[in-house]
Amino acid sequence: MRKLWKLVTAIGLCIVLMGTTLGTSAFAASSVKYTGRHYKQYTYLGDSIPFGYGLVSQEASSDPFSVGMRVKGTYTDLVSKALEKDNKTKIQPAASSGSRMCDYRIVLERGMGLEDPYDVQNDWYGKRKAYRTVVLRSMGPQIVNWVSKSDLITFQCGLNDLTASLVNAAYATGIVDLDKITNMESIGDVLDYIAFALNGLKNDPVFMDNFILTFQNEIKQTRENIRVVIKELAQIAPKDADILIVGYHKAVKGFRIIPGTDRSIVFDLIDEGLMSYNQYYKTIASRYDNVTFVDAPNASVVYPEGISLVNALTDDRGFLLGVHPDENGHKYIARKVLLKLNELHK
Repeated sequence: MRKLWKLVTAIGLCIVLMGTTLGTSAFAASSVKYTGRHYKQYTYLGDSIPFGYGLVSQEASSDPFSVGMRVKGTYTDLVSKALEKDNKTKIQPAASSGSRMCDYRIVLERGMGLEDPYDVQNDWYGKRKAYRTVVLRSMGPQIVNWVSKSDLITFQCGLNDLTASLVNAAYATGIVDLDKITNMESIGDVLDYIAFALNGLKNDPVFMDNFILTFQNEIKQTRENIRVVIKELAQIAPKDADILIVGYHKAVKGFRIIPGTDRSIVFDLIDEGLMSYNQYYKTIASRYDNVTFVDAPNASVVYPEGISLVNALTDDRGFLLGVHPDENGHKYIARKVLLKLNELHK
């Protein structure tokens, strides 16, 4: 029963997080007067949150290649405006929706000219939008050039690696036919199919053991990629550069299985997992003199607190849009980043 619960939780995560990254603000979103260092160039890297998924049209948000695109109202845009106001800082947007830690490891190692850069094997998740992945990774030399000339870098990435770990583990162990799931027309069909797969596991517990082991190995590789990427950013950036690793917010703190009830333990576990991620970033960042972790766990999202999972999944705007930071959420994260920059250079 305990192993079955682990699998149900993992598959639940896979459904909720499928596609890209993922709060109610404890602080009012307010502007911060920037009093910190005068930066010459600011490069920001990461996934759909620093890129700004949901703050532009759905078509633009889903663009297969978004490096170089600065989206108005994102926390990266707000930080950029604060820096540009008096310092005339040059801004280099290098975030891309759907990107993972493994993508940026490949980007950096290709840009550094390593003979044998890291690559991902048996990456079913990465094949979902293969063109975007290929284009992003080909940007290695240009992105490394930007980082090497920047005295400020912010980086927020890794949540898509969690999604990929679940997807790749399910695919590798044959628990479900993920190719079949992607062609299903409704979330109801997906849930029915997964319920069928889970029921079948009762007669073959070895499947469950293999899934859990494969998932754990995927997570282990993600942690290795986190360590390597932060190390490589510190190597590539100028010695006096400030590198900020921005943490994730609580993605689903307001979700309910049934409206008006306490939230499901599945959602509790998701948020606990994200906060555990943040703690790991903080630990790795502490190993470097010029790398700093920025904690921003309470950014508000598009969906209001207390929304039911059914309503979220059937929302015409799309589930993924609803769990990303809204405008106030981005203001909250920008405030956290600017306060940290002011703190670094009092």
